[in-house]
Amino acid sequence: MFKVARKWGLPLMLVMTGCGKFEQEQYDVTLDEAQAQAVPYACVDKTDKEAQPIPGTGGPSGLALQQRWIVRAEEYGATSLEVPDVAFTLHRGDQAIVDKDDAPDVLGGTTSDSGPFQYVHLRSVPGVGAGTPSVSYVLRFYIANDSLEDDTIEGFIDARATSYEGAGTDTVDLEECTAKVRFTGRRVK
Repeated sequence: MFKVARKWGLPLMLVMTGCGKFEQEQYDVTLDEAQAQAVPYACVDKTDKEAQPIPGTGGPSGLALQQRWIVRAEEYGATSLEVPDVAFTLHRGDQAIVDKDDAPDVLGGTTSDSGPFQYVHLRSVPGVGAGTPSVSYVLRFYIANDSLEDDTIEGFIDARATSYEGAGTDTVDLEECTAKVRFTGRRVK
């Protein structure tokens, strides 16, 4: 019995402590250059029940075409995504930011078990004064892969801004605008 414990003890201990699980990967990411130069967007008038999206180009500007992203394992099987400081301008001049420092931004995300993977930042800006709507922003980084340990990744970054009036059950959405840019990435070895 002790021979079996000595023979299988270390391998069993390594399996039980999680050796070999996802910990961290770095990717050099490139945004789709043609798309980033004239980012497509669409806005919908939410007060019109039959409104159709109105498309346009010239969405977010100031996007860095080359970026290094770090995906890390977090507690309880979750992951996080560290990206260069998010600071770009949406098509109507709104600023898409995560925080007001110049340091890299970290977004919480889905589990590392299997893809696709997404990392989301939510921000609300209350309206100032009468007649000024509030705006909620959703910034999402979406990695379409099945594994975070692939040599290459692909997906998109999308931004959504929804203007609204009121609060709680009296909230009325006024307009929603979305923009999306594709990316590809290569794992740094």
